[in-house]
Amino acid sequence: MTLEATENTALPALDDELWLDYHRLLETVVEQADPGPAADGWEYRERERVSAWVRHVYEHPLSPAVFAAPVSRVRAAAERVEAAELGHRMDVGRGAARPSKPSAATRAVAAVAAMRAITADALAQSPRPGRERVVSDVWTVVRETIAPPSERHALPFHRTRSTW
Repeated sequence: MTLEATENTALPALDDELWLDYHRLLETVVEQADPGPAADGWEYRERERVSAWVRHVYEHPLSPAVFAAPVSRVRAAAERVEAAELGHRMDVGRGAARPSKPSAATRAVAAVAAMRAITADALAQSPRPGRERVVSDVWTVVRETIAPPSERHALPFHRTRSTW
C-alpha cells in the first residue's frame, strides 16, 4: 500500500485490521534486526531492536495515522504484548538489565510507552526532526528506563562474611 500524507490531505481512518497489519509488519522488521541472545550483551541487542523499530515507524507512510489514532482495545493489547516481550528479555538477560525495583515488567511498560510517545511526537512535527536524531533520543530514554546509569555502572556491593 502506498500512501502519502501531506498537510493538505486527511489521514486515513484506521480500523483494527489495518492497525494489526501495520503492527505485524513492524514486528517482522524488528525480529529480522534482532541479533539474538548471543549478541554482545543485552544493551547491544535492545539498541538494535529499538533502532529497527524507530527507523521502520519513521519511514512507513501509515505511521502518522497510526500514532494519531485513538488507542483501541486491539492496539492496547498489542502494546502490552510488546512490553511483556521486552520485560521477558530483561528477565532472561539478568545482570545489568535486571534491577530489582521497579520490576523488569514495570520498566518495560515505561520503556515501550516512552518509545511510542517520542516517536509519535516526532511524527507530528513539521518539519520532522531527522530520523537518526529520533533513533538516538528513543534509545537514550529506553536505555535509561531499562537500566539507569547509576545501576549500570554501580559496583556490586559485597559484604564480608560475618559483617552483620
